[in-house]
Amino acid sequence: MNNDSLYREQMLDHYHNPQNFGELEAPDIDIELDNPTCGDMIHLTARLDDDGRVIAVKFEGHGCVISTASSSMFTEFAIGKTPEELKAMGLAEIQEMMGGIRLSMGRIKCALLPLNAMQEGLKESGEAS
Repeated sequence: MNNDSLYREQMLDHYHNPQNFGELEAPDIDIELDNPTCGDMIHLTARLDDDGRVIAVKFEGHGCVISTASSSMFTEFAIGKTPEELKAMGLAEIQEMMGGIRLSMGRIKCALLPLNAMQEGLKESGEAS
């Protein structure tokens, strides 16, 4: 099995069995964001510790394989990260998190949806400017 097949299987597993799916009670971050070009939507909730590090994060919503898999992987990846680390993330880090896949232009927004939601949520919570 080559790496591309392995990454596709990993993405399909996260799509069919998303990690951290649901909603946190009493979150510090509570944000909904959508991708109007394809209809993907995420509702992301997160709790932060006293230093601003992510200690819990969950998501709900609907979307394509890429956005759902990215959301599932991102919620695992984000635990323990500081607002500064999350603010500094971009497409390269998301693609690496997803196994090094290269996304077509039409799928980049799908993959970035959970990161964009977290970054916007951090701004709204006052944790990142």
